Amino acid sequence: SLDHPVIITSPINCSKAMAFAKKNSLFSKLQKKPKLIFPYDSDKSKMCVLIPEVIVDSVLLNAFLSETNSTIEKVPINLNYENWSASQIIRSILPDEIDDTDVVSGFEIVGHIAHLNLKKFHLPYSSIIGQVILDKNPCIESVVNKLDKIHSKYRFFEMEVIAGKHEYITTTIENKISFHMDFSKVYWNSRLGTEHLRIVNLIETQSTILDMFCGIGPFALPLAKKGCKVHANDLNPDSFHYLEVNVKANKIPPTKITCYNLDGRDFVRSFRDSFDYVLMNLPASASEFLDVFIGLKEHNPALSKSPTVFCYHFTGVDNPEVSSIEAVEKVLEHPIPDATVHLVRKTAPKTWMTCVHFEVPQAVLDGGHKNKRQRTE
Repeated sequence: SLDHPVIITSPINCSKAMAFAKKNSLFSKLQKKPKLIFPYDSDKSKMCVLIPEVIVDSVLLNAFLSETNSTIEKVPINLNYENWSASQIIRSILPDEIDDTDVVSGFEIVGHIAHLNLKKFHLPYSSIIGQVILDKNPCIESVVNKLDKIHSKYRFFEMEVIAGKHEYITTTIENKISFHMDFSKVYWNSRLGTEHLRIVNLIETQSTILDMFCGIGPFALPLAKKGCKVHANDLNPDSFHYLEVNVKANKIPPTKITCYNLDGRDFVRSFRDSFDYVLMNLPASASEFLDVFIGLKEHNPALSKSPTVFCYHFTGVDNPEVSSIEAVEKVLEHPIPDATVHLVRKTAPKTWMTCVHFEVPQAVLDGGHKNKRQRTE
């Protein structure tokens, strides 16, 4: 039990007391939720808990107390597990030598699953960290930790359940579309929702799109809903399965989307019509697949225009725009002077995820390998 200064006020002034305390940085961390007012010993009064360091005789505080007919007192408060946030509890569990910046405080939520990226020094405490997150987040039923191991063929991270149910099949909502998935067998990143919407807003309705590495459809489905004609492909059979599930679940007409389960190059080379855009959302290796555009007209004589490409890429933090364009030009063996680069997000302290936006040069489509770029020092 600890004595804390509290504002004793009437129920009608609770909101004012909370707002005053927050505005002036007097609000105690014990009272995590703005709408929560600790009950006082009277049915007609409530109390707002302040930080212990509050200056009780400050002019500002006394003016507020007078205005609202409130009082300030020191009250013994019994603290228990419910009074502390998840990050405060985890901080108390971890050894002192672990820096405060390395306390687990944020995580991705996918349906009923909380997805953590624990560091090596967190692992001895992983079970209790997972249980704390379960306890403090009623919507969470499973807590998983991403392992370092990546599936070599389908490029999704392997993971383990550290608390809660061993249930990976879940549903999440992004940009008003529901996505069903087995989170352990497909790639999904909720932090990319803004990027998905950015691309959807850039592409004109009625466009024809090839989505080379579509996953379970975070680009393909909203584009099809918008009115585009989408050809969505993924090599991973589980991604392909849930792509088809999500098309049906969101009632997208089959005239607006066609699903494929092919290698990315085979998918593009087998297409026999013109198209406007190509999405290449496989940042670890998408640029390697750009060679599919070299001499593409030989495979697809119906290609009547140069398509626009959005190619995702991982690069270092030094000149990420320049290095991303150079990676694209190296594979195409041709300059792309009008290319632009969007910095999507930092995935690690020394790594940017970027999106290179460019139109495939006609010389590349005609056989750009014969016009190899002349590099100058």
